[in-house]
Amino acid sequence: MELPPLTSNIFSNDHSTERAWRWFFVFFTAFLAVILYLFWYPLRDPGFAYSIVSITVYNRVIFRLFQGITALGSEGFFLVFLSVIYWSINKSLGFWGLILMPSAIFVTSEIPKDIIRLPRPDVRGITVPTYTFPSGHTSGAVSVWGYLAIMLKKRWLWIWAVLICLLVGLSRITLGYHFPGDVIGGIVTGVIFLAVFLGIGLGMIENRFYEKFPPAMLLLLALVIPIALSFLPATYAPNLMGYVAGAGAGRLLEKEKLDFNPRGSMFEHVVRGLIGIVVIGIIILPLGPLLPGNIHPLTFIIHALSTFWATFLAPLFFVKVGLARLDNHG
Repeated sequence: MELPPLTSNIFSNDHSTERAWRWFFVFFTAFLAVILYLFWYPLRDPGFAYSIVSITVYNRVIFRLFQGITALGSEGFFLVFLSVIYWSINKSLGFWGLILMPSAIFVTSEIPKDIIRLPRPDVRGITVPTYTFPSGHTSGAVSVWGYLAIMLKKRWLWIWAVLICLLVGLSRITLGYHFPGDVIGGIVTGVIFLAVFLGIGLGMIENRFYEKFPPAMLLLLALVIPIALSFLPATYAPNLMGYVAGAGAGRLLEKEKLDFNPRGSMFEHVVRGLIGIVVIGIIILPLGPLLPGNIHPLTFIIHALSTFWATFLAPLFFVKVGLARLDNHG
């Protein structure tokens, strides 16, 4: 099953309503950018930040709640969640989400952070070895949850996407990781990236631009481009570009050599998810801390292996053990 066509309406089947909603998001994004510009210093004021952080300082229940919410904008959560979509719901939806997620965080957060180099708020004694503007959790949440809402076109998912993006942004402030201005910046950059990704990136895929290249060249590009980008001066460039390389290479091999069917029984879905998630955890959690973090190739390989497992090795294993079947029709 392929992605829903991008040429169809995003918000409504009614043309005038669709146009109204599109203009709303344009003006909303522009409005946030203006607010960020006009109130830059107040939105980065430590006193203002601490007044929000104080919500969680003295209440452990709220603190744990926001820790859970902030995880819904993390790359680890999206890696698992989008992999499960790939294994059991829609391969194209899951795959392009696995490409979108690290690309969005890389472009909207990691590169700007290392260019602007603004320090994080010092309001909880939290030490994070990266810069603060804009918020990667927020821009990632806007990009991924927005992508899923646009692709699936469900009203309840739109409501959830908007709500969770706002809560993820609030959690980054209340936990002491970001100033309010960082979160607003994450919303703005996330919306812009999503619009570009959908308008150009997936538009090219919908028009089957990739058919102009032989599979071997596509595989080479899927590896060479992320490897080159991983050397850009961004703290987590090897991690994020590793995800992209592994997902791209794995999907190309899966499509050429396997072409598994994500449908199956409830039992098959549950077992696929359990096995797949455990292996991702084994790849990322034990290996990451054990290996030196400053060795660029190892960091890249570990993260590439996680998405290569998700897009190719896991489906291959599922087929071999009878948890999935081949589908020559995609």
